[in-house]
This record gives sequence, structure tokens and C-alpha cells, in this order.
Amino acid sequence: MALSLPILIGWLVYIIIAYYCIYSISNILTRIILILILCLSLTYLTCHNLPVFHLSSLFIVAICWLTSIRLFHLIIFSKNNSLTFKSYLLKLLWIYFPIQTSTSVKNQWSIISSIILIIIKLLMSHWVHRWLINCDRGISFERIVMFYMSIMTTSYAVDIQVILIRILTRDKYTMESFTNFPIFSLSIREFWGRRYNKITNTILKQSIFEPLRSQFLSPTISALITFIISGLMHVHVAFVIFDDLSTLFPTFCFFFLHGIACCVEANTNMQFDDHVRWVLTHTFLLITAPLMIGPFIKEGSVFLKLNPPPLFDNEWIPKLPLPNFCP
Repeated sequence: MALSLPILIGWLVYIIIAYYCIYSISNILTRIILILILCLSLTYLTCHNLPVFHLSSLFIVAICWLTSIRLFHLIIFSKNNSLTFKSYLLKLLWIYFPIQTSTSVKNQWSIISSIILIIIKLLMSHWVHRWLINCDRGISFERIVMFYMSIMTTSYAVDIQVILIRILTRDKYTMESFTNFPIFSLSIREFWGRRYNKITNTILKQSIFEPLRSQFLSPTISALITFIISGLMHVHVAFVIFDDLSTLFPTFCFFFLHGIACCVEANTNMQFDDHVRWVLTHTFLLITAPLMIGPFIKEGSVFLKLNPPPLFDNEWIPKLPLPNFCP
């Protein structure tokens, strides 16, 4: 039902109606109500009865939320701007095809270096995945670190697409990467703003934080609201994937705490050495991580076996030997 043709046609029709009908309504409250009703209805229909424990369900829920957030931004906050249908459509399509010019990306690696990094990530991702399956021992900080490594290295799937686009366009265009070495983050703001899940964070920044900051609220309140909405999105993800109400409050608390941490960082002038900043940042991440990824680890091998990383079953990919102990 989630990916049925009627549902997909419903989203397409809604996108057209939103621009040609709802966008032209002068009363902002009416526009808000119509957008919310249609977004909530289509998201419910799309995400209803998705399979539990499947990453495909995660992506479907996330796409529904990000599309709704972008639509709300374009229809509500772009009223005073000259929004053409072409620019409107391109901003929505960017969610699915985050293409950008290579000149707009700073410090981009060479294609050869990127391919080498992809190979390293691929081998590491498969190795960590096999190790976690063999060591199904519940939640621990060691397993949280391993799961974090799994998430970071699995980004090779997106990196492959980036390289293909760069090769096909002779390095004129590229695609937004999933991560930018989050392990080097020196603050929570840097982790969320510039290094982790860059596609989602770009949409949240452009469609929630910047409109609120420019039209209504202070940067601090705008940032906190952005984290709250991101938390609600991840709560929906957790509910769909695990079908367990006990996961919802911890998931929301994770993003609310990180929103508060970002606000504190932005409003304090305390200066620390980079090594101290790195330790403080990743200690906070490690302490709060169980709130968010605890359910994934709790399900252990059941979740992992249902969601192997890309190319995991290919025999031609070398298998690194597993340690004889468990994290």
C-alpha cells in the first residue's frame, strides 16, 4: 500500500495542487491548514502498515516528512517571493536528487581518492556488520560505538552515486554527500550542521530554521524548533520501524537535548582547546546515543540480518577476519 501507484499519484497531484491552487490563496491561515491536512493525510496513508525492522520503512517515512517540510516552506514562507513552478519543482526534486555544481563544494577530494575511501568504507562496513551479528549482547557503550561506525561507513552507498555523477559529468556536477567525517566534529553544532546527514540537515536548515529566523524568531528559538520537528520526525520513524511506544519518548529526548546543547554552544563564549572540544563533543554524543540508537541495538541480529549493507552478499568482496571477542 505504501508504494502503490495511487499513493504516488496522490503525492504528485498534491504537489501540483499546492502550487497552482493553495499557493494563490491570500489568507495565510487557510494555506497553513490546507497544507497540514493534506501532508498529514498523505503521510499517514503512505506510512500505514509499513514493515517493521526494515530500513526501507525508515526511508519512506523520512521522505514523506522532508517532502512535507519542503512543501510547507515553499507554499507558506515563499508567498512574497517570485516562486516559479520550475524552481518550486526543482527544490522538491532536490530531496531525491541532491545534485549541485562541483565548484560549490569546498575541499572536494579527487575522484581517485574518493574511490579509495569508498573501498575502505565498504570493507569496514561489512566487517562491522558481521561482527555485530556475531556479538548479540544487548546495549553497551562498546556496541553503540560499533553501531555508530556501521552508520558512518555504510555511507559508501551514497559515495558511489557521488562518484558516478562526477565521472558522467566530467566533474562539473556532484551530489550532496551523506556525511563529512563526523568523527572530526569539535562541537555539537558542527556535527549536526556540517558533518552528519547533510541532506536532511540542509532541508531542515533551509525550510525551517532560516524562514523562522528571518521572519519571526531569534536564532536560538528557531534552532530549538528545528530540533523539535526533527525529533518528531524521528519519533515517527521509530514508531513505524519498531512498533513500540516505549521508544518514542527517548527518541524525542535525544533531539531535544541536542537542540538545547546547540543553543548553549551558540550563546556561550567559553573557549577550549580543540582537543578538549573534541572530547566534550563526542562524550556528549556517546552518553546521549542510547536514547536514539538503543532500540536498533536492542533488536540485535534480528534487525541487522534484515538490513545488510549494500553488496553484503557478493562473494567477490573480501571478508576481513573477525576478532575473537565481542564489543
